[in-house]
Amino acid sequence: MNNLLQKLIRLKTPVKIGITLGLVAAILGIYGGLFYLDVEDQIKGARSRQQQLKTEKDNYEKRKREYQAYRSELVQLQQEQRELLKALPKKAEIPTFLSNLQEQAELSGLEIVSLTIEAENPMELYIRIPVRIEVRGSYHAITKFFKNLSELPRIVNVENLSLSIEKAEVGISPRLHAKFVAATFRYRDSGPEGGT
Repeated sequence: MNNLLQKLIRLKTPVKIGITLGLVAAILGIYGGLFYLDVEDQIKGARSRQQQLKTEKDNYEKRKREYQAYRSELVQLQQEQRELLKALPKKAEIPTFLSNLQEQAELSGLEIVSLTIEAENPMELYIRIPVRIEVRGSYHAITKFFKNLSELPRIVNVENLSLSIEKAEVGISPRLHAKFVAATFRYRDSGPEGGT
């Protein structure tokens, strides 16, 4: 080794500089090969992972938007179903219906003479529930009663209406006697017994 150092010392300065630069270049080359290339591979791997995570995030955001849209649609459909069940309930709810009829008659100024629930008539998708009613009152009270019935959330059809004038005393406006069927409906379940 001493022999090699003595040979290097005797060399001219430009050759010494060249050898020194060559050694530095070799060391830098080895350093770059060992560390820089490894870091570059890590950077490429990190960029690849970043792209993969970005794709996953985009897919997640898309699924999240779709889920929220479906959820919103579900809430809207459930609200519509609740509204439809008010118009066409699953149960007959006759006491509530009769209470509504009596309340509307009182609000309209009518006197209920009779109220009879008739047999249910099953149809393909619904069951018809007829209620035969006789009322007494003025023409305006009867029309107001029918208007109020039409504004109920439940479906009500007025059928077979007949009006007659009751005899009145002199000086008192005549009263009308109305007979009709107020038919309401309920949803028919497609269960094993047909919902009856």
